[in-house]
Amino acid sequence: MSDNKSKKNKITAKASLKSDDKNKIETSKTEVDSNQKNVNSNSNNTNSKATNNQSKEEATSNMQYPDLTQFNEIFQNNIKIYNNLISSNFSNFGKGSKDSAKTAGGEFGIQDLLKSINPTTSKIMESLEKFTSEIGKNPTVYYDNIGKWLTQLTALNFYFVSRLSNQNATPPIKEDKTDKRFSSNEWQQNLFFDFIKQFYLITSQMLDNLVESVQFPDPKQKALMQFYIKQLNMAMSPSNFVFTNPDVMLATFKENGENLVRGYNNFREDYLKHPNKFFISQTKFSDFKVGENLATTPGKVIFKNEVFELIHYKPETETQFEKPLLIVPPFINKFYIMDLNEKKSMMKYLVENKMNTFLISWKNPSIESKNFGFEEYIDNGVLKAIEVACEETGSKEINLASYCVGGTLVAMVLAYLEQKPIPYKINSSTFFASLIDFAEPGDLGIFITDEQIKAIEDQMNSVGYFDGKNMAAAFNFLRPGDLYWNYVVNNYLLGNQPTAFDMLYWNSDSTRLPAKLHSDYLRSMYLHNKIVKKEYKFKDLILDLSKIKTPMFHVATTEDHIAPWKSVFSGLKNYSNQCKFILANSGHIAGIIQGKDAKPGKQYFYDNEKITVQSPPTDWLDSASKKDGSWWPQWISWLEQFSGKNKKINEINLNKFKELYPAPGKYVVEQ
Repeated sequence: MSDNKSKKNKITAKASLKSDDKNKIETSKTEVDSNQKNVNSNSNNTNSKATNNQSKEEATSNMQYPDLTQFNEIFQNNIKIYNNLISSNFSNFGKGSKDSAKTAGGEFGIQDLLKSINPTTSKIMESLEKFTSEIGKNPTVYYDNIGKWLTQLTALNFYFVSRLSNQNATPPIKEDKTDKRFSSNEWQQNLFFDFIKQFYLITSQMLDNLVESVQFPDPKQKALMQFYIKQLNMAMSPSNFVFTNPDVMLATFKENGENLVRGYNNFREDYLKHPNKFFISQTKFSDFKVGENLATTPGKVIFKNEVFELIHYKPETETQFEKPLLIVPPFINKFYIMDLNEKKSMMKYLVENKMNTFLISWKNPSIESKNFGFEEYIDNGVLKAIEVACEETGSKEINLASYCVGGTLVAMVLAYLEQKPIPYKINSSTFFASLIDFAEPGDLGIFITDEQIKAIEDQMNSVGYFDGKNMAAAFNFLRPGDLYWNYVVNNYLLGNQPTAFDMLYWNSDSTRLPAKLHSDYLRSMYLHNKIVKKEYKFKDLILDLSKIKTPMFHVATTEDHIAPWKSVFSGLKNYSNQCKFILANSGHIAGIIQGKDAKPGKQYFYDNEKITVQSPPTDWLDSASKKDGSWWPQWISWLEQFSGKNKKINEINLNKFKELYPAPGKYVVEQ
């Protein structure tokens, strides 16, 4: 293409961007079709010229260098389509739908968003300032890394020239085999895409190494900088852009830009569902319904109050253990992660193994619950559920099992009961991926500052609760490649719908948290770590974990970003009772919700009968035994010793509390 024509196209695109065209999308589609005919005509002319210059074409083919000229007019029409969509719909942005944006204190608009993220942006600037300050103190670190980067770029240029000359060449850097962003063959075979991929990998590696090389006075500042660089590297990946992703370019060419139109509509639908929440659809929501293909283990709700519903699961055996088991799920998520489907359902597994199982389903709080704190969740929550389950079974003893922050709550309950006993004995307590020591709470901990908490509290005070969508977004950016940017490419650039995945449906079905409870949780646990310091006061009593006598079974997972296994393990030294510890592979969810069918080579766990949990976590792991399969059967064997005798169903289920309605109940479906 000539220089004049190139300039003309740039001017046309620029004029298109500035236009105030109000035409409908259909008009733009017609223009695309019309211009595509011109592209096809140009393609025929190109083929004719190529016949006369066959040797040149063969050389170009061997180089596998992309011919982008035919994309030019299509891209210009894509710009027009975007202009029309934006001009007709942009006025709705920042407002959202009435149902999704309206809150008790008014609408959450762009100013509220800026106010809430201001502490984060301030922290980014502070980290950058300290980062550059440390580099200034030791410029050698900077120049060493820049020197290595330039050396690799030189190697990349030699590689590029070698491939242009049809010579074999070794790339200066290779992507990880598990990196799904560059799975397309074009990233290796096409010289253009191979070059920008390697340039990106070399540069992102340099940034990672630079941060790693700098010595920060505060380790938390280094962790913050590493997190921000990770976000930057993931966001700037060439796979995230139309013009530098071969799959997106091919789709755009084949579909005349229709993929981008669908992608824009997908983005708009996500935005209007949850304005300003960085929400992105990770699964097909229409394929799932709680109570129909999720949370289907039979049971009944036998009690409810303003804090929770209590589900009693239907027996599947002729006999059951006489001591009931009460499950306490986290109050920041809905319980059905533990009853996802028949193969993955912990609830079904328990009743199949004769456990008389009860479960708390927390109410999704609204402004009416604004002043609910740990006192309400303990007195009217866990303690009330213990009372009802024991009354229903005629037992004076009960076992507890808890997950994530539900475990933190149960630990507080056990410490409280050592000073204020109730008529019922806690025989044992199981904890799944639960923190009590928040000194090293994982990636989330680096964001917990007084400034950030104040911003969250200001937002909560206006509506009475913390919106779980904000927390879901934070969790997504702990794994930005897997949980965010791949959906940007799939949903917004390729214009596809995400596949149906029950676990991701649950992940998006978040709950709210009462303002008082969430503030106390952030300040007392994450910010000040008061429980293990014996500084947390509950009803004028200082909670002391070392006084707990209840036998415990703890499970952590190797790849947990929310409750790191070493932090879970280190917390056990604060107890002086009998603690059994299991380390499962995988992450916070997959490592706990393993299912009953072990997958050879995929599921395994570590156990150690040689040393106690008072030892350092690395020593424990070094001498631990690796066992294939799920840890669930070992837990059941441990639990049986605290569950009493096997008795007939009618002997242990007294039906004192009549069924209110079938499981999974009403609270779990509240939005």
